[in-house]
Amino acid sequence: MNMLNRQPIAILGGMGPDASARLYQLMIELSRSEFGAVENHQYPEIVIDSVPVPEFFSNAQKAEEATFMLKDRVRKLNYLLPGCFGLACNTAHTTLVDLEQETSVLFISIASEAAKEAVKKGYRKVGLLASPTTIFSGVYQTEFLDKKIEVVLPDNGYIEELGEIIGQIVGGEFKQPKARLLKIADSLKKKKVDVLVLGCTELPLVFPKNYSLSVLNTLEILGRALLTRYYKGE
Repeated sequence: MNMLNRQPIAILGGMGPDASARLYQLMIELSRSEFGAVENHQYPEIVIDSVPVPEFFSNAQKAEEATFMLKDRVRKLNYLLPGCFGLACNTAHTTLVDLEQETSVLFISIASEAAKEAVKKGYRKVGLLASPTTIFSGVYQTEFLDKKIEVVLPDNGYIEELGEIIGQIVGGEFKQPKARLLKIADSLKKKKVDVLVLGCTELPLVFPKNYSLSVLNTLEILGRALLTRYYKGE
């Protein structure tokens, strides 16, 4: 495996920190299992900037401050000549248009990659679990509807509760958020969706792997897409 001339993967993380840490761990595991990394020099060069942005998962008023901070980090990371950028946070994708103006380097979009994965697996109706800010921005709806895939949202009361659940996970609580999340997942399952999209990178940290319905794990989808870009240039 020739690792010469590969440009690093730049990831804006810290939203929240546990999800970013899990993304890094996932990418190491995928590097071994899917890209043949064995020796130390065969693993990817990854730069993770854990940015302590204000909470804007459910408070869109904080988005302007968060966007300013993320744009500053993109400008600084440009000096490392990354091969691609990733956002270890679905909600932060609401700032993607602004961030792309700060660099000529490709940003890998989680929502876009998740929609491609849904097409590949033949899903026609997805249930979306995400932060209120992500849901109301329409980031996922746009990508999936463009591919003729129906998006089913949680009931309004559950959308607000998802914001609370995500906040609990960021704060290091995992047991109570899991039970609350499963209640919302079951409500979407009753609407006959083909798959659930974990459209917040915190949610895979607590969502059970043996759930009775298929799941699109956006942490894993992002990690694989970044590695594919790194190893294969695709």
